[in-house]
Amino acid sequence: MTASVIRRLRDVRMADVPEVGGKAANLGELFAVGVRVPDGVVLTATAAGLAAGDRRSLVGAGTGDLGVGPFAVRSSGISEDGAQHSYAGMFETVLDVARDDLPAAIDHVLGSARGARAAEYKSAAGEMAVIVQRMVKPVAAGVALTADPISGDRGSTVVTAVRGTADRLVSGSAFGDEWLVRERTAVARRRPETAIDRRQAVRIANEARRIAAARGAPQDVEWAIDTEDVLWIVQTRPMTALPPEVSWEAPARGAYTRMLRFGEWIAEPVTPLFESWLLTAMEDRMHAFFREEIGQIAPRPYHVVVNGWYFYSINFISGRALLRSLPGMLGHLIRTPRHLAGIMPPTVRYSIPVTERMWREDLQPRYRASVADAERRVEDLPIAELPAFIDELADLAGEYFGSIAALSGAAYKMEMNLARFYRRFLAPSLGGSHLPLLAGFDQPAATGRGALVSLDWSYALLQQDASATARDHGRVEEARHAAEEAAFEVLHSSPRRLRAFRRLLSDSQHVVPIREEQVSELTIAWPVMRRAVLRIGAWLAENSVISDADDVFFMTRKEVLQALDGKPSPEPIDVQGRRDRRAEQARLVPPSQVGHVNRMIEKLWASFPRLIGAVPSDRAIVSGVPASAGRATGSVRVIRQPDEFADLQPGEILVAPLTSPAWTPLFNRAAAVVTDVGSAAAHASIIAREFGIPAVVGCGDATSRLPTGMRVTVDGTTGNVEPASDGQSA
Repeated sequence: MTASVIRRLRDVRMADVPEVGGKAANLGELFAVGVRVPDGVVLTATAAGLAAGDRRSLVGAGTGDLGVGPFAVRSSGISEDGAQHSYAGMFETVLDVARDDLPAAIDHVLGSARGARAAEYKSAAGEMAVIVQRMVKPVAAGVALTADPISGDRGSTVVTAVRGTADRLVSGSAFGDEWLVRERTAVARRRPETAIDRRQAVRIANEARRIAAARGAPQDVEWAIDTEDVLWIVQTRPMTALPPEVSWEAPARGAYTRMLRFGEWIAEPVTPLFESWLLTAMEDRMHAFFREEIGQIAPRPYHVVVNGWYFYSINFISGRALLRSLPGMLGHLIRTPRHLAGIMPPTVRYSIPVTERMWREDLQPRYRASVADAERRVEDLPIAELPAFIDELADLAGEYFGSIAALSGAAYKMEMNLARFYRRFLAPSLGGSHLPLLAGFDQPAATGRGALVSLDWSYALLQQDASATARDHGRVEEARHAAEEAAFEVLHSSPRRLRAFRRLLSDSQHVVPIREEQVSELTIAWPVMRRAVLRIGAWLAENSVISDADDVFFMTRKEVLQALDGKPSPEPIDVQGRRDRRAEQARLVPPSQVGHVNRMIEKLWASFPRLIGAVPSDRAIVSGVPASAGRATGSVRVIRQPDEFADLQPGEILVAPLTSPAWTPLFNRAAAVVTDVGSAAAHASIIAREFGIPAVVGCGDATSRLPTGMRVTVDGTTGNVEPASDGQSA
């Protein structure tokens, strides 16, 4: 009878799952392909029905040649560790079990299937088998995932590690080190425990990938390294609930990012009409503006769309593009040197007055007047004239966005200068950062009119509560004055340095309130453009081109113009299919950058957060740009859309793809703000400073790595989001 209820792990295979469970069968398959697995046995599901006394005698006989212990005792449900469900952590594991204590440990594991979750288990995982293995005494242990669980990238292996056994990691009581391994390159994302080194991370990833190749699917592999630096595989299971496998290869040469210009305003897959019409028109006019003002010629394409997500070109900073722009820039250097001064941080202060004057005296009044005129005309224009009407407004919006990019870019460079000065001359005495010096200027308030949710004009503007203002803006202003006085006192003994600081501070502070004023007016054209588009959509619906007026947002500009000209599309327009595809793409986690860039530019790009004051942390779950000073601890609340705004509770950490003017009232309730995209000049950065709450922006995938309910500490001074320490409170 012993042989029928106790089997050696090395002898079982997947065909034995009904008898030995998924976990034991997976381990048996590992033995078959030469993986180093601790020797052991499995008590089959039949054992669960035996009396405790009978089990005790069988355990003694079946484990005799495994030595004196200690042992690890684990569950192996019939459907556990399957391709559809893993049920990881549902049942008990008992480690460091002495031989005499094996029967009690087995009873304890079996008992975990008869507790509060028994009904759930019985309906899902089936009967229970139990594994008994020799216990590895690890110096480090952890888990290797052979696909990135956040992005779904099958070319990446994520290795997490803690010192000692992996139970702290598996239970969630420790975050551990995290390494991202691609081929033979390992990059540490965080190292709070320094449990393993780069060489070991690569070795673990290679073994995990070998197992995944043998098993034919991405694997969740639990491993341990003993005192002799021997790598053991403790268990493996198929990864479940992985994002679909997609390619993020750019369809054009060069590098493209979500972290600059239009990318900072778009946090979801773009709709076809927005991408092919408004977005393209704005980019064309913005780059024409740059060519007119500074002689810069950016190579096309200005953006790419990958899996529905928008990525803005950064190829204008490549050597080839700079050489092409050089003649025009030299001409501007002679004719309008102040315009060109905005390119470099050392000279940027000279460009701000002329850039601001152009906006205030020409572009701002011209934009306002054009939008006001458009509002009077939009309802009366013939349908055939609406495309040209939209083109005019899109062109103006692109010019206006170019002005924002110029002035916000100058402000960003000014902030770099201030941050550098603070780190060098003030931080040694005062600590902290420059950020409090750039807050407390304007009282942020909703306007009571429609506020922007997204640049994508498929979104209606959100009506705001005009009474939503900062809780204690006076406190932020007082903190700024105190920071200024402290800095003046430190520099008092060096008049030359004090004069330089006062000039730098004045220039930096001057542009802070201008940025949000300028940004808040960009979208005054959106309601009237959207109204024109919906008028076209209604006409197309009346003529049976589409079913509903708002289906027009899922057509391309070319398709719309052809339909208005009476030229039917050669193929039916599958609006619902495009809607469904966009909804699927919205569940993807896009990388921050696609394409390829040379190492010098990549290094320069990666340095920007540190220029603003970012400080690397081995404990960070995510890191980004330090945008608003201070620390706050609380529970995460992920908010992706306006219909979720009411879910944010006072004192929670707001984690969002980005924020826009429509999000401003949420800053009253949030203890801190964390975003996927954005820079020091983004809406979240500016508003968080005025509300006096910490902010970290441009984290890339914070909405995926920080689940709702997780307790974290946001450090807006260093740009890190870390697990909340025990006993820490908001």
